[in-house]
Amino acid sequence: MAEKLFTPITLGNATIKNRVIFPSMCVIYANEEGYIDDVFLTYVKERARGGIGLIIIPGSPHGKPGPTRPALSDDKYIPGWKKLAEVAHQHGGKLFCQIHPAAMQAGHGYEIDMPSDYSLEGIKTLVASYATCAERCVKAGVDGVEIHGAHAHEVAQFMSSYYNTRTDEYGGNVENRSRFSQEIIKAIKEACGKDYPLIFRVSGSEKVKGGREIGETVEIAKYLEAAGADAIHVSCGMPESSGYVAAPMDVDDCFNVADAAAVKAAVSVPVIAVNRIVDIAQAVEIVENGQADMVAMARGHLADPDLISKYLGLNDHPVRRCVGCNQGCRDAALYKKICCMQNPRLGNETKLNYEKIGDNRKSEKIMIAGAGPAGLEAACDLAERGFRPVVYERCAAPGGLIRLAAKTPFKGNMNSLIDYRVNALKKSNVEIRYGTEVDLALIEKENPDTLILATGSSPVVPQIPGCDSKNVFTGDDIIQGAEIPGKRVALLGGGLIGCEVSEYLAEQGKQVVILETMDNIAKDLNANRRSFMLDRMSEMGIEVHLLTKVLAIRLPDIDVSVKGYRQTLGGFDAVVIAAGRNSVNVLEQAVKSRFPRMNVQVIGDAAKPGFALEAIHQAAKLAASL
Repeated sequence: MAEKLFTPITLGNATIKNRVIFPSMCVIYANEEGYIDDVFLTYVKERARGGIGLIIIPGSPHGKPGPTRPALSDDKYIPGWKKLAEVAHQHGGKLFCQIHPAAMQAGHGYEIDMPSDYSLEGIKTLVASYATCAERCVKAGVDGVEIHGAHAHEVAQFMSSYYNTRTDEYGGNVENRSRFSQEIIKAIKEACGKDYPLIFRVSGSEKVKGGREIGETVEIAKYLEAAGADAIHVSCGMPESSGYVAAPMDVDDCFNVADAAAVKAAVSVPVIAVNRIVDIAQAVEIVENGQADMVAMARGHLADPDLISKYLGLNDHPVRRCVGCNQGCRDAALYKKICCMQNPRLGNETKLNYEKIGDNRKSEKIMIAGAGPAGLEAACDLAERGFRPVVYERCAAPGGLIRLAAKTPFKGNMNSLIDYRVNALKKSNVEIRYGTEVDLALIEKENPDTLILATGSSPVVPQIPGCDSKNVFTGDDIIQGAEIPGKRVALLGGGLIGCEVSEYLAEQGKQVVILETMDNIAKDLNANRRSFMLDRMSEMGIEVHLLTKVLAIRLPDIDVSVKGYRQTLGGFDAVVIAAGRNSVNVLEQAVKSRFPRMNVQVIGDAAKPGFALEAIHQAAKLAASL
């Protein structure tokens, strides 16, 4: 008997082959004018080919178009959406458009920030805009629509007493606050036919003090169903609680499923669960247990579009599990588009195709020094192309700095970065030689055509008097198991590593005092993860001194300068230094000098210390270019 997750389900007049949804994400893959191009089409094709039953793509119904999401505010955009629907249909899937709230007022010279700013005429205009967009969906062959009523966009704000202060028929009680949403549903059904599928997405809990809780959302869901919604998609959060909207590894998997189950108990239409569901086995359990009828998995399918085919045994390659780092998917502005630490091909599907090499190149020798994330990624991608690289690792196990990072609180998921790549290399019969340090003698013996140096980084030890004293450690020492005497610890450096080490020590019962020269801590960490980390550090009682420069270490005292004023802090039993990283790259120049014809490449932290995402992407691009 097939697991229920893989059985068909009907929404309106659309029968969907299974109950797995790829939900709407604003990926910044459309072009500058909001058109769907080959990049967007290929991105969707990869997910459809993996076996997803329903793919939901955001479309702007009004406002100024741009690359964040495809536009559908004019008939001129219909051909692109038609191609998108055809891509989904070619692989047996369905395509819905999430009619995504956008700046209705863009280009019209006035601002609308809150529900109270809308005139009654403005509300009618907005309702009509949603209906007109849905009509374009029908013309484009799009199978259905979703209304985005979550995350404090314009529709969601009307339903929330946190935002909605109106006193007319669109404010006050639950029925009135959901009236705008009901009118949108009814207008779309009138324009497109009562059987045209419509999903309504809503935040079950807004996750802020004074925001809507699940009990009130259950009542709203009943009104949405009565208005004609064919399914209720239960998300959570709003800008003030954005950490929950796309929850990172700091939050338990499947944390929002209980809210979906509460809505399901109150309505008769299908209910969709979402939020930090990253494993098909989790989705199977949710549906089997009756907590939801369908499961939406976005970031899991960004990391690995073949999750379904792998679960079903149709693809025997290892699974690339989303780790919840939130680097590429939530820091899109930093990278100019959504990307993924686990999957360098995301958004690069038209360029990173790892072209197979000809027989004349299969004898080329490639030597990779270092089995951290960069070295392993390069090896995996080169093997996919047909090369047979050999990886050398001086330690007894792979992973480099990632294995250390994974030991700190809430970062255990990082192990899957390494586990996936090691398993993939086993499947490709690529050898990793542990306990082997790469030096000039070994390089001369192996005589590779290409040498890839992925030798990582080491801790910076600043030139501060006393740094070489007894009971002064680096962050690496601590995570590797060094025993710290006493109770009170000064931690020099409040960057990401410093904060992670502070949590690690606090969990062991240490009293941690961070001394940071800058005016903030963990400033390079993405906002979602940083918020959770700072909350935990506060709860643990970790003390933070900003704008504090350490002048000398004289345990139990430490001399510091605070805004130019010298003072002494006392009572410390140990000091831990987390002052950044230095590249470990002692071979490059020597190899180039001794073996001038050898192709030498340096990647990852060995080239420049940074995030694992950057190291992995650099390695992938190198592997594709050789």
